[in-house]
Amino acid sequence: MESVADPAGSGSARFQEASFTALDRYRGNPAAPLRFLLFRGGLPDLARRGQELAFPGLPYADAVSANAVSGIPRPGESGPVDGALPDPVSVPCRYVCAEADEDPEPHAYGLLDLSYDPETRRYRHPRQRFPDPREPVIYPCDAPDDLTLFETAVLLARYPYRLPEGGFVVDVPRNLSPMFQRDLLTLILTGRDPGSALEWLGRTGFLDAYWPELAALRGVSHSKEYHPEGDVWAHTLETFRYRKLSEFRLSLGLLLHDTGKPESRSAEGRRFDQHSEIGARLARRFLERLGFARDLSEDVEFLVRRHMMPAALPRLPLNRVQEDLEHPLFPILLELYRCDELSTFRGPDGYYQACAAYRQYLRNVRNPYRNPDGRKVQRMFLE
Repeated sequence: MESVADPAGSGSARFQEASFTALDRYRGNPAAPLRFLLFRGGLPDLARRGQELAFPGLPYADAVSANAVSGIPRPGESGPVDGALPDPVSVPCRYVCAEADEDPEPHAYGLLDLSYDPETRRYRHPRQRFPDPREPVIYPCDAPDDLTLFETAVLLARYPYRLPEGGFVVDVPRNLSPMFQRDLLTLILTGRDPGSALEWLGRTGFLDAYWPELAALRGVSHSKEYHPEGDVWAHTLETFRYRKLSEFRLSLGLLLHDTGKPESRSAEGRRFDQHSEIGARLARRFLERLGFARDLSEDVEFLVRRHMMPAALPRLPLNRVQEDLEHPLFPILLELYRCDELSTFRGPDGYYQACAAYRQYLRNVRNPYRNPDGRKVQRMFLE
């Protein structure tokens, strides 16, 4: 498949944008790292079109593309361009099938029943479940709990929708698959407001049932002098307010950077001794349990393990930090540190000092007359 639409002049497109992909287009948002498509045909027809498909039994998709694992490029690698439709080979797709002249099966989209035909350039939401952008309130509908939970959390995270006064109750289903959880986390963390979705998932009991590493952060107290925002969970959610980009690795680092605190102990005046090392191990196990790619897990493990290092960067000798400074994710580590600091009462001074030390290191590395630590190069001249 070269694009969503069939060749021009072939009639109504067999592939149409659906669900959150259609909603992103409608609202003019950047493309999400998962692509939702409606196929006008049966599942056997879709299987015969040449895509490598898997059938994991997701409530929001009849089939998924099997040739893209994470869909999250590393910084510097090519990825989807904001506002552009990503190549289905490089971005995971989630397919819902419907006969060409019929609507999808009931509950195919649950709360969000929206599709976009790229050939006619028209949107369609026949059952009127699509939340009205002019009155952005999410109301429950007669859909399975797993689908309602998934779509409610994603709508809260990615769009300016809110729950009705008093909210609504969703029973957390048992045995939700790792792919369900992975898709959910990916869409939440690349959204504009992950905190709203994560807070709601906590109230439903989902975190206790499936992401206990996050549930454990609730009730772990911080020093009130520097953390007026509340406990470790409140601090974690607060960090998302200071992101400049919804970069996935950064967002995972923010979500998991303090997961070691509930298991850490006080030592030598440190309230959470070695919490970075403990958190790095927990973060990697968490991501591997959800089935994320190994390179992504390793990257997040680095961010969590080293998230305290920028605070000491101006004072540490080069031989202790040079490997970190040369790491391709060090700029993201600095951004994580900035979000971490701004969510407290400490302010941005430490971040500015770390940036200055990093810039000085980069200047020294490029200067042929200086060593990386800033010392002048000793040159020998022959008569």
